[in-house]
Amino acid sequence: MKRLLTTPGFVTVVGALTLAVLAVAGYLIVVAPAKTTIGYCAQLPDAIGLYPGNQVTSLGIPVGTVTAIRPEGTGVRVEFAIDADHPLHGQPTATTVSDTLVADRSLAVFGEPGAPLWDRGRCLTKTFTPKSISQTLDSFAKVAAQLNGGDTPAQQHRIRDGVNAFRAATAGTGPQLNTLITDLATALRQPDAAIGNIGRLIDAFAAIASSISANWDDIARVVLRANDGIGFINELWGRVVQIADSLLVLLPWLNRLANTYGRPLLGALDGAVPGLRLLAANVGSLQQIITMIPPIANAFAQTTDPATGWPRLTYAPPRVTLPQLQPDQICAVLDTITPGQCRTAGDGLSVAELAPLILGTVGAR
Repeated sequence: MKRLLTTPGFVTVVGALTLAVLAVAGYLIVVAPAKTTIGYCAQLPDAIGLYPGNQVTSLGIPVGTVTAIRPEGTGVRVEFAIDADHPLHGQPTATTVSDTLVADRSLAVFGEPGAPLWDRGRCLTKTFTPKSISQTLDSFAKVAAQLNGGDTPAQQHRIRDGVNAFRAATAGTGPQLNTLITDLATALRQPDAAIGNIGRLIDAFAAIASSISANWDDIARVVLRANDGIGFINELWGRVVQIADSLLVLLPWLNRLANTYGRPLLGALDGAVPGLRLLAANVGSLQQIITMIPPIANAFAQTTDPATGWPRLTYAPPRVTLPQLQPDQICAVLDTITPGQCRTAGDGLSVAELAPLILGTVGAR
């Protein structure tokens, strides 16, 4: 052993192995250090094309590997580990995806960034798996058979009849369709028109905004004072509602009055028409009516004695106007009977009070 350990070859081999171990350890520590992973599980409907060791991706970026697959209940339990730098948040989902037609697949997981962390003690239940090519083709064949009527002979020409109906409905519309496509192509070749319209809209909006900015003080005062105006409108509307409510009572009362006393009232109005016409004929204007009010008021005031308060009646004897050939002579004769009762009018007539004249002839005083 001493000679073996002291031989140059043995020392060289041990030194080389030591250097190799140190190099591997340095690489693992510096270049590719061991990453901390987090274990999760997911309940998938199936695990076709998924095997332990397959990649786990998030938004197309590899973040972990599948660690175990085993049946559980009506589905498959898939256990996987992902880097601690990419934990799952919120309500994550999982599905199997494949970049090629080869059966080998990978597990894709999606989380909700910003949401609370997913509880690792629970398996992901929001999972999906793509259908296989055979299942897809089988479903397509079933749909085609249903469209073609299936096993019903009367319905086996359904597609042909539908195509014929479509052809008949679109017959003669080729030129219009061509014109529509041409106009659409012209519009697409001239995008500046739409941009110009948008620019004009922006300019118009800028003009409106500048006008509002220039008159903002007036607008603010109007808005602040609108409260009083709205309050006045509400108060006025309340009065209108009260008037309407009053009319609900007044109109039926007027209706009953018209039904009961309508004919007598109309007869009384018809009888008053001649008097109203006579009154209107003697009154030339509204001003005359107003000037007539004070004398009427004075007349009512003079019907009572101011000293006693008893009603009194003032009698004024009638006066007569006599045509005359010699007014002075007639008045001289009348004055002998009742002195001072005759006077000569300015138009050549003699005016005398008739009652004292007649009563004076029999000695009345």
